[in-house]
Amino acid sequence: MKLKGFTLLELIITISVLGIILAMAAPSFNHLLASNTMQRTSTELRGLIVAAKSEAVMRNTDVYLHTVGLTSTKTLTDNWCLIATTDATITDCDHNNILYKVDGRQLTGLNIKRHESYAKIRIDKMNGHPDFGGSAAPIDWITFEKESGKALTMQMSWMGRLYECGEDGESYGIEV
Repeated sequence: MKLKGFTLLELIITISVLGIILAMAAPSFNHLLASNTMQRTSTELRGLIVAAKSEAVMRNTDVYLHTVGLTSTKTLTDNWCLIATTDATITDCDHNNILYKVDGRQLTGLNIKRHESYAKIRIDKMNGHPDFGGSAAPIDWITFEKESGKALTMQMSWMGRLYECGEDGESYGIEV
């Protein structure tokens, strides 16, 4: 009489092999998730700048970029936002007059910081350029990382162009 099916030994071997394969794939999968978060954050920040510059010129009014909940020290937090608004001062992420917003609750698990001198940046209504107080040097506007030691810094030029700078050549697949 022929029996069909798996023996207990075959089942144990199969489960062991699958476990080994999954254990080898887990670090790669974590890096993939981190890479996607970093790319999305970079894209969101670029979109915020482009939209703020366009709105300033189109509305013929100064637009302000506010970093709410961020400090000049890298912190692991989801309670932050970057807001483009025509108001010179705001206090929280639920402000009424928001043109565009990047919300940290949608980009979770980031160690993030802002430039120490630029919690707020004014975008000029005439040319769409950010106001750095007369300085033409680019600033390290926002620095963020998902994995320790693999940070991206968004540098902003006096013309409002963003550049991504990775540490030690790590760029998460983003053109640096």
